[in-house]
Amino acid sequence: AGWTAVGGSPVVVAQGENLDALSRRYGVPSSALLSANGLSSAADVKSGMHIVVPVYNAGGHAVASAAAGKAVVADASAKSSKKHAEDLAANEDHKPKKAKVEDNASPKQKDQEKVADKAKPQDKAADAKGSTTVVAKADPAKPLAAGKKPAIDDAPTGNVDPKAAGSKAPVTGEEADASGGTPEFRWPARGRIIEGFKAGGNDGINISVPSGTSVRAAENGVVVYSGDGLKGYGNLVLIKHPNGFVSAYANNGELDVKRGDTVKRGQVIAKSGDTGNVNSPQLHFELRKGSTPVDPTNYLAGL
Repeated sequence: AGWTAVGGSPVVVAQGENLDALSRRYGVPSSALLSANGLSSAADVKSGMHIVVPVYNAGGHAVASAAAGKAVVADASAKSSKKHAEDLAANEDHKPKKAKVEDNASPKQKDQEKVADKAKPQDKAADAKGSTTVVAKADPAKPLAAGKKPAIDDAPTGNVDPKAAGSKAPVTGEEADASGGTPEFRWPARGRIIEGFKAGGNDGINISVPSGTSVRAAENGVVVYSGDGLKGYGNLVLIKHPNGFVSAYANNGELDVKRGDTVKRGQVIAKSGDTGNVNSPQLHFELRKGSTPVDPTNYLAGL
């Protein structure tokens, strides 16, 4: 009593299945299966036969059997002939559509329906395989083509006079060499180096940092460029130091200094980002002795 073929799911009896197997698979009484399909005995159920798995009518609302919803047509297809597979494909077109939750359904039923409707394919795939956290690999800045003049040398630095900004006048490269020691610079940000210095390739180092990280001046100096006019470098700051060196800070999200500003060692000059030719937050940092790029790691001391 209560079972009806109306709204039921059409299936094909797989090779070797009988009435008892179907009853267990779909959670439907054997008598209900026979009655819904006009059969008189278990002997009438044969492989390849089209039958309907009935649903139970509870209080006027058709509720599909939970087990019936788990039917895997592919299992039957693998066990049958090519004709059987064609029949299965035809049955797919006659499967009942998903029933809407009735207006008098409980709030819990409606909430479950809304959650099911909003589920995305990728969410379902994640559920099947387990929760997975994907961490995008930071992409280093692309090196300039061999023999091409570094764009950073084309920065419109103008004729900024460090003396006018109250800074110590820079010395020449020869004077820096004659001073007898290697100058030390502060790390502009704390992070992992994802691409190192390579002569003729990468003119600096690329440091992976979260977006919005404070970028600090490596040494006292004067800002000779602050902008985004150099292709590939994004938001860029150039600082000329009084020892003949120039430091560069590229791919920033925002700039906190302007051309002509005097900055101190450790002063925040920008916030990191992913502007320019990168697609993940990082800082491209260069040191140049005059116009010659040098490996920054040979000159960087503590933070």
